[in-house]
Amino acid sequence: MPDSHYEFGCFHLIPSEQLLLRSGSPVPLAPKTFEILLTLVTQHGHLVTREVLMQKVWPDSFVEETNLTVNISLLRKILGDAADQRPWIATIPKRGYRFHDAVTVHPRNAVLDSEPAPAPPASSEIASSIEEPVHAEVTSTPDEQYASVVAAKPGPVLRNRPRYWIVAAAIVLVAGGIVAVLLFRHQQSGRLPEIRSLAVLPFESTGAGSDDQYLGIGLTDALISRLGRLSHLEVRPIGAVRDFSKGYDPTSVGRQLNVQAVLAGVVQRIGDRTHVAVHLQRVSDAKVLWADSFDEHNTSDFEIEESISQRLVDAMTLKLSQGEKQQLAKPNTPNNQAYDLYIQGRYYWNKRSVESVQKSIDLFRQATSIDPNYAAAWSGLADAWILAGSYGNSFIAPADAMPRAKEAAEKALALDDSSAEAHTSLAYIHLTWDWDMAGAEREFKRAIELNPNYVNAHHWYSHELIALGRVAESHEESESALALDPTDVVINEHMAWHHMMAREYDRSIPQANKAVELDPNFVQAHRVLALSLLYSGRENDACAEFMKGVELSHHDPVANAYLARCYALDHRPADARKILTSLEQAASERYISAAEIAAGYAALNDAEAALKWLNKACEERSGSLIYLNADRVWDPLRSNPGFQICVKRVNLPLLADESVKSK
Repeated sequence: MPDSHYEFGCFHLIPSEQLLLRSGSPVPLAPKTFEILLTLVTQHGHLVTREVLMQKVWPDSFVEETNLTVNISLLRKILGDAADQRPWIATIPKRGYRFHDAVTVHPRNAVLDSEPAPAPPASSEIASSIEEPVHAEVTSTPDEQYASVVAAKPGPVLRNRPRYWIVAAAIVLVAGGIVAVLLFRHQQSGRLPEIRSLAVLPFESTGAGSDDQYLGIGLTDALISRLGRLSHLEVRPIGAVRDFSKGYDPTSVGRQLNVQAVLAGVVQRIGDRTHVAVHLQRVSDAKVLWADSFDEHNTSDFEIEESISQRLVDAMTLKLSQGEKQQLAKPNTPNNQAYDLYIQGRYYWNKRSVESVQKSIDLFRQATSIDPNYAAAWSGLADAWILAGSYGNSFIAPADAMPRAKEAAEKALALDDSSAEAHTSLAYIHLTWDWDMAGAEREFKRAIELNPNYVNAHHWYSHELIALGRVAESHEESESALALDPTDVVINEHMAWHHMMAREYDRSIPQANKAVELDPNFVQAHRVLALSLLYSGRENDACAEFMKGVELSHHDPVANAYLARCYALDHRPADARKILTSLEQAASERYISAAEIAAGYAALNDAEAALKWLNKACEERSGSLIYLNADRVWDPLRSNPGFQICVKRVNLPLLADESVKSK
C-alpha cells in the first residue's frame, strides 16, 4: 500500500517521504534501515523471513546476513517496546521477524467522515500554502515544521471525497513536497541541537566468540578517548559507563551521568568484516538525533572508531581548531590484541588493590611488547608503576618503582607529546618522586589543556594543590573529576579524601559513605571514612572501619599502620605499639613504607620514634611526604626542627602551626 501511512504507538511511518516520526519529530534512519522497517510494518502481525528481508532490501548485491542483524538491533533500540511491553520487532527463532500487530493503516487520500467537506481553495490559496511553510523555516525549527504538516491524524471512520479529490491530492502533494524539502535540508545540513556533554555507552557486541569479549568495550573506549580530546564536548570517561551495557535504558543512564546525549551502538565482527550501527539519543526527550551504520572490510577497530567520531562531529557541525582536527585523526594502535590488553590493564589498574595493580603491570607490559610504539600503553605502564610505589598502594620501594614509571612516561611522550595521559603520568612522578612542584604543575596543566575530559589529570592535580595548601583550587579540580565521572568509586573516594584533608569532616563522611556504597570492597573508601570519623571524635566507629580495611586487604601493612593510628588516638597505646613493632620487624624482610610507621608514632605523640622513621621516609622518597603540611597526623610535630628539615627536603613551604590548625 504505497499511498498509505502507518501509525503504531507514538510513531508515524510515511513511506512516500522516507520519513519516520516519533510524536511528530523526525527520527533519522539510514536508507536500508528504513526499508527494513517499512517491510516489517507493511506485513505487521505476520512472519517475514530473513530471506525475504535480505532479498527486499539488498536485491542486487551479495551482503552478509549480519547487516540485517545489526540494523534490526538498531531499530529495536530506537523503537523500544510497545505499550503492552512486547517488542515492536519480535524474533522468530531460525525463521525471521514479526512486527507487532498494533499498527493502524491510514490511506493517504482520505479525510474524516465527520468533518464538513472543505471548500475548494482558490489557486492563490494553493500558491500561498506552498510558499508559507518554506518561509516559516526562518522562525521555527525543522522538527516543529514536520509536526505541523502531519499534526492532523485521520480518525477510524474514513471515506473518500471524490468531489474534491484533485484538490485534496494537490494539497497532499504540496505538503509532502514541503516535508521532503525540509527533511532534505535537515539531512544535508546535518545540524543537530547543540550538545555539550555526552556519554558513549558500551557497544553491544553480538558475536559469541571469546575474541568478541572486549570488542564492544574496546570500540567504546577508543571513541571516548578520541572525542574527549575536543574542547567542545564534555565526554564521560570509560569508568563512568563501563557497567552500563545490556539491559539499560540509554536516557536513564544519561540522566544518571548528567549528560545531554548518549551515543549507543551494536558491533559484530565476522571474519574480516566488521559491522557497526550507532545512534545519538537526546536524554531530555529520548529523541534519536543521528544514526549511521558502517560495514567495513579488512578494517581495524580504530579506523571504524575514527569514521564514527568524524561523522558524528560533522553531524554536530562542531568547529574544530587545527590542533583538534589533528587530535581527532590521531591513531592509537593498529593492533587489536595490543589494544585489548591495554583495555584490560586499565580495568585492573583502576581497582587499586595490590593484586589488581600487579596484574595491570603485566598486561601493559604485554601490550607494549606487541606494539612498542603504543604510547597509551606506555602511559598505562607508568601509571601502574606509580601505584605500586606510591601513597596508599605502595608494595614496591619507590626507588624500584618510580624510575620505571618515569622511564615509561618519557617513552610515551617521546612517541606522542600530545598525550594527556602521558603528561599526567609524568606530572605525578614529578610530584611524588622528584618533589618538583613547579614541573608537576606545568605537566598537569598541559595535560588538562590537551584533554580537559581526562579525569585522572584533574584527580591527581588536586593532590598537588592540597599538598601546596591551595585548598579551594584542589576542590575545583576534585569537582571537575567528579562531574566527569560521577559513578566511579575512586573519584567519589577522592572527593571524600579532599574534604578530609581540608578538615571538612561533615562533608567527607557522607561522600565516603557514598564511595563505600558504590564498592563495599574498596579499601581506600573505608580508610577515608575511618579517618574522617576519627578526627570527628568517633574513635570506636573509626577503628571498626579501619579493621574492615585490614580484613579486605588481607592484612596489608599500610592498612595495619592506619589501624595503629586509630588505636593511638583512641587511648589504646599498647595496641598501637604492638602493631608498629610488628611492622618494624616485617620491614626488614619486605618493603613497608617508613612514612606509614612514622605516622603511627606521630599519632602516639612519640616525637623521637616518629622523626627516626620520618627521616628514613625522606631517604626512600616516600610519596606520602608531599602531604606533610596538610595531613593532620603531623600536627604534634610541626614546631619540631627535625620535622621542618624534612618539610624543606620535600620542597614544601614551612607553615606556622596555627595556620595549619585553622584550616
